[in-house]
Amino acid sequence: MWRLKVFIQFLLAHLPGGEKMNYLLQYMIGTHSPGKKTKRVMEMIKKIQLINQHTPIEGKIIVEIGTGWNAIGAVLFYLMGARTCYTYDHVPHARFKLIRQLVGAIENRLVEIQSIVSIPAPVLQERLSKLKTAASLQELFSRANIMYFAPGDASKTGLPDKSVDVVFSYAVLEHVPEEVIHALTLESKRILKEEGIAYHLIGLHDHYVKFSNKISKVNFLKYPEKWWAFWVKNKISYHNRLREKQFIDIFKSHGGKIKSTRNETEASDIEILKGMKIDKQFAGMTYEELAVYRTEIILSF
Repeated sequence: MWRLKVFIQFLLAHLPGGEKMNYLLQYMIGTHSPGKKTKRVMEMIKKIQLINQHTPIEGKIIVEIGTGWNAIGAVLFYLMGARTCYTYDHVPHARFKLIRQLVGAIENRLVEIQSIVSIPAPVLQERLSKLKTAASLQELFSRANIMYFAPGDASKTGLPDKSVDVVFSYAVLEHVPEEVIHALTLESKRILKEEGIAYHLIGLHDHYVKFSNKISKVNFLKYPEKWWAFWVKNKISYHNRLREKQFIDIFKSHGGKIKSTRNETEASDIEILKGMKIDKQFAGMTYEELAVYRTEIILSF
């Protein structure tokens, strides 16, 4: 099953209309189910509240890298009181149907969300009510002060220097080429205010692991880079396999100052790495560095 999913996404990446077919397949297998949407909302609101503790979001200017199918980040920033969220995606993934479902999922958990963000419930309800009656994606984004650019390039925002309070990405940077990460970092450095921050949650695990009998999150580190580049580095399923240390090195190479990191590792993956042939591109890294499967990095410039 691991290789089957790789092959399917490889085909979709090379077929006309592959993005739409990928969406339909995701919908059929439950990727966009109400339960998964609600789970993602609750995960992400906690991360955005963490940002709020570093720099209050009310009235702030946000740049989001990677809008996604549901625009969860952009909608939650609106709910938190952001003045404007500029959000960029390489293709127009956002679907009005999915975002309407998102609004319903938020409403169903509004009491719990309020307890996390400590914004008065009437304020949250009023903001959410504005979105419930929107008749189109464009109207919903307008009411939420969301500026949606798709296709768009977050490394070339065109925004003024030192005009942005927060640059945000959630499970995105693992899906772009290394040179793009450099470009995104340089653009973040240019547009962020002196007191501004960048927040990146990066999924460093094998994204196909649930389709395998293996429980390892590091299984994909054994494949030669030429094989990986041919089959996986495409417009549907691109995954760069960079490790946490490499991301931090990129940020620091452009003057980034790491304010905090929070990562996750499983001891079982470290043991698996010790007995696994690892691709030569990861030579010189410790098993502990290779095993990090998720990281949250907050930095400034």
